[in-house]
Amino acid sequence: MKILCLSDLHQQPDDISDAIRQVRFTPFLQYIRYVVEDTAPDVIVVTGDNVPTPYVVSLKAFFGALFPADIPVIVTLGNHEFWERPFEETLENARNQDADVPNVHILDAEPSVVIDGYNFLGGALFFDGSMRWRENDDLLPWDGWQDWRIPDIEQRYKEFNAFYVKRIRQAMKPNMPNILCTHHLPHIALNGFEPSHYSFYSGMKDLVSQLPFNDAFPNALICGHTHKRVIGEVVPGFYCVNTGSDYGILKYYLLEL
Repeated sequence: MKILCLSDLHQQPDDISDAIRQVRFTPFLQYIRYVVEDTAPDVIVVTGDNVPTPYVVSLKAFFGALFPADIPVIVTLGNHEFWERPFEETLENARNQDADVPNVHILDAEPSVVIDGYNFLGGALFFDGSMRWRENDDLLPWDGWQDWRIPDIEQRYKEFNAFYVKRIRQAMKPNMPNILCTHHLPHIALNGFEPSHYSFYSGMKDLVSQLPFNDAFPNALICGHTHKRVIGEVVPGFYCVNTGSDYGILKYYLLEL
């Protein structure tokens, strides 16, 4: 199986609307379409921070316009998709899309999708604080981060994390390969940064060891968020991909299992 891994596309409202209406694709989006044509993947995985919060309800329409209808597309939300609105409202918008696009699957809305014997599961995940590098690290001060825009984030971030961990655990299938797709990191080895205050926001120190992966299968971890590229078996026994895309800078990886 060939999986095209993308993340952190950070699209602007006008560009999204024009793409959905098929009237204009920016050079950035045109390049993504070229990459899909050139790599001919079996599945496309896009791990969060792709659209502003008001466009969460249009994720299927956007990716349905961007990608061919015959390729399954696995999408997660990212922290940017939760800005300005309550957590539960954003999840509801992920579930209730304004277009029915059968090949696009949002893991925050449907916990897992089985494609050709591979179980794709995950979601935004969120950070739980376990990657802190000093005991006194806390959400405050924000040090330039904008996640304070998520209502109640300072009180509820561990609750958001626990919500995803529970869903991921329930969606695991021990009798087949599991492809864990998250925005925030499921393991510290995917960070790409030296230990710093940034680490706190990256995700979980080691979600992987808490889940019933079967090492008889080629399991994989796909994420984003840090804008730092990390590729390889940085977690023993797992194919790991953090694509490392940045604002306006597309990086991708073709994962072959």
